Amino acid sequence: MRWGALGIQAAAILIATEGLDVTLPVIPMWSLVAVGVVSNLWLASRKADAGHLAAFLVFDVALLSGLLYLSGGPTNPFSIIYVVYIAMSAVMLAPKWTWTIAGLSIVSFATLFVVHVPSEHLGHAGHGEGFQTHLYGMFIALVLAVALITYFVSQLSVELRRRERALAEAEERTHRWGKLASIATLAAGAAHELGTPLGTIAVAAKEMERQARAIPGAEALIEDAELIREELERCRLVLDRMAAAGGEHVGEALSSVSVEAMFDEVRARLSPEQAKRWGTSTEVETIEAPGTALVQMVENIARNGFDACDAGRVALHVRHIDRAVELCFVDEGHGMDEQAMRRATEPFFTTKNTADRMGLGLFLARTLVDSLGGRLAIASASDRGTTIRVVLPQGS
Repeated sequence: MRWGALGIQAAAILIATEGLDVTLPVIPMWSLVAVGVVSNLWLASRKADAGHLAAFLVFDVALLSGLLYLSGGPTNPFSIIYVVYIAMSAVMLAPKWTWTIAGLSIVSFATLFVVHVPSEHLGHAGHGEGFQTHLYGMFIALVLAVALITYFVSQLSVELRRRERALAEAEERTHRWGKLASIATLAAGAAHELGTPLGTIAVAAKEMERQARAIPGAEALIEDAELIREELERCRLVLDRMAAAGGEHVGEALSSVSVEAMFDEVRARLSPEQAKRWGTSTEVETIEAPGTALVQMVENIARNGFDACDAGRVALHVRHIDRAVELCFVDEGHGMDEQAMRRATEPFFTTKNTADRMGLGLFLARTLVDSLGGRLAIASASDRGTTIRVVLPQGS
């Protein structure tokens, strides 16, 4: 904005002397403009510790007053530039400084009525040719002042909207991480509370199986003991999944993850029937991401796809885009409607009836992607399947 004001001052001198043939003390006036340029260069070199903005606006008002003093004083139409500095101070400074700048501008302009260098071309000159020149100057000054104020206010409006969006996104991330912390606390509490009784049941089931093997014809009892141990193992896996879902890997460091190894690990976690319908392809060899969290995310999204289709395929294609990697998940399921798509990444939201699914897969995927500075997009329609694109930036 200071460069713009200096540009207006320089343009005014050039237009007056070259375009309107106004006689002015150009050397002193250009000297004042040069002082403004030097001050702005100094300000640009010390942005971090340049001092209070009010000091520079006071300095700008003094420079403008000096230029007006040398070019007709109150008869100079460019006195409207005072309004630019008052507008800037009103937006960026505290009220007391705004009143200070406004008061200084008024006092400076009033002083020009008493002390100034007269200019026959900028005065009214008995409504003769000089008055016409004065009118031209008023028009040019108004255009330049309006342009500068409009630019300043519009840029400020853009910055305010950008800040509002950033604050809204930060609030959303904070809210999401708060929910994630709650999930982690719940998972840790469940694992702690259930660990001891499950361990006791496992010991008792093993002892029951051992004693049953010593009893002739107790095959049914042995099968029941084995079933109990199998269900206990399932409970242990559910607890492990809750711990992973609760943010166990949030602080995991970045590493170079082999894409093919990731495919194999996810396939090993799926059921044999799902593994047959799991299609993968890749154009890249490695992904820079937290390894365990990445595999967990891919597994969660893949399981969502399998839950949505009874016999269709779920495919994952990995490719490079710019300086990022895109993971594109496509399933042949029943898809989602608009409302389900909007809520898909909310925690504990699910359209599935499967009892051991908690509705956290896409929520945790979104949390991981956001923490890595990436983006997640969902495209779906009822009875047309779902496509989920995950873009992860890569350091190289």
